[in-house]
Amino acid sequence: MTTLTETSATARKVIKFGAIGFVGITILWYVGIAVINLYKTTHPAALPQPTVDFGKLPKINFPSSSSRPKLSLELPTGTIPTFVDRMYVYSEPIKKSSFSDSDKAIEVAAALGFLFAPNQQSASEYVWTNQDQLSSKLDMNIVSGHFSLTRQWQNNPTLAATASFASDKAVITSTENYLTQVGLLSSDIVGVEKVSYLKDIGGSLGTALSLSDADFVQIDLFRKNIDEIDPTSKTKAIKATYPFYNLDPNKGVVRVVVSGSNSVNNNVINMDYGYNNIDYATNGTYPIKTGEEAWAELQNGGGYVYSGTNDTSEVKIRRIFLGYFDADATTGYAMPIYIFLGDQGFTAYVSAVNDVWTQ
Repeated sequence: MTTLTETSATARKVIKFGAIGFVGITILWYVGIAVINLYKTTHPAALPQPTVDFGKLPKINFPSSSSRPKLSLELPTGTIPTFVDRMYVYSEPIKKSSFSDSDKAIEVAAALGFLFAPNQQSASEYVWTNQDQLSSKLDMNIVSGHFSLTRQWQNNPTLAATASFASDKAVITSTENYLTQVGLLSSDIVGVEKVSYLKDIGGSLGTALSLSDADFVQIDLFRKNIDEIDPTSKTKAIKATYPFYNLDPNKGVVRVVVSGSNSVNNNVINMDYGYNNIDYATNGTYPIKTGEEAWAELQNGGGYVYSGTNDTSEVKIRRIFLGYFDADATTGYAMPIYIFLGDQGFTAYVSAVNDVWTQ
């Protein structure tokens, strides 16, 4: 017959070894999870093949460069970074001529203050002129909707003499409010603005040192970056961000030059509008070149070079990254590019989509 002492001893052993077993199982559990996570990290699942939804894409037609400086790499890490192996391509519908083009163009011109009938230069090129003090002129491609508005501000010297601007933010806000009123402000060009200060120098616009010294202010509106969200992040962390670049990297898709006048017809003295609509919801992934392949293509005369203020015979490339090309005339798609930045404003682009998928 088992005594109370023996029962107590047995119970203590059960509790002891049970606790040891529980601790052991718990440790094995966490070790197992750590091993599995480590394996997933070192052996990630193979990505699916790029979707190439649009089939073969048209090549980006960069303007040819008459001369190029000698290029060399001087990167922070000393080597070309490793980039992703695919990028999204977005639909950028090409506007086709229709019977409503002229009506839409006349509406935009009226909103901008041009109420008289235009002079039709061709089937797609219309020109409006106002016989006002500033000899206002509007040149528009009625199919694409791109236009250039110019006013001879020199005809009214008080525009420069009485200029007074409160702040960069105030100028941006008033300009964007105006663009909203005339129906020309899209949500994807709000929030990425660049302000430049201009001065009347002998009847021409030159650079001013500060806002207080400015006779006019230039506002460039750029398209917002495309942010890639990490699909594994619960907080929707941004994995990568890709900026848009134009042929002139310093010029936005919309550029407006304003005076300090409170009169609408005297406030906006110049406007270049080159916005193309992008359908971000319609997209597909495409394989892209490696950074080394893009660099070799640029060295061999490919891509596009914007020299900026750099007129030296040799340029050092300081940064390489991926972005998107904001073309003046759309090819039907917003396509990724490699961007090379060097000293004194040097900028160069190389189409990033693998050549197998362009024609």
